Amino acid sequence: MGQDFISADEIAAFRGLSYTEDQFIELGKKLPDQAIIEQLRDSGMMLVAGPPTTMSLVDVRDVRADFLYSKGPDRDDEGWYDDASEKFAETDKVEALAWIAVRKEAVEDSFSKNWQEQQALIQEPMVIPNAAEAVWALTTYKAVRDVYLLENLYVRTNSVDSDGDRVYVGGFGTAGLGVYGSWGDRRLSGLGVSAARKF
Repeated sequence: MGQDFISADEIAAFRGLSYTEDQFIELGKKLPDQAIIEQLRDSGMMLVAGPPTTMSLVDVRDVRADFLYSKGPDRDDEGWYDDASEKFAETDKVEALAWIAVRKEAVEDSFSKNWQEQQALIQEPMVIPNAAEAVWALTTYKAVRDVYLLENLYVRTNSVDSDGDRVYVGGFGTAGLGVYGSWGDRRLSGLGVSAARKF
């Protein structure tokens, strides 16, 4: 997969997270076979090792706050999802010691569609990632490859905010990756949907 494959070794080097030898071995055992890796590459996806411990969106932000638009209470820049009512920010997680493949762009033909229409585009074994998974993949790609993805676009995730709306992420540039929930179920030309596959 070239630069679209991000190993635990690279995450340890560029994100400052530590994996034990047993954790490296576990990730090695879970790595998908070559045929699947080639399918992922041909589908415009990245394959990223999961963190050494299960992490929420807030946990992922804490690893490198400058990668997020809202830097967090510790940086006097509380995000809307820091409110206790936004439970997804703590309960939706990126799984430890698993591999997650995430599309680097929105799913094709997913723009200007509502949530139900976008869901219909995602066929098994693909799923729509939650916000923590999407943010982990996008910020890890930036940390390791120094490339911003979704600079001018946004994608819905499977996370749900306190208003019952799908959380979306994008607009990733020097100010940080945005995490939002204000567009409801509207059809917007710059709002697609994300897709992932987990191993």
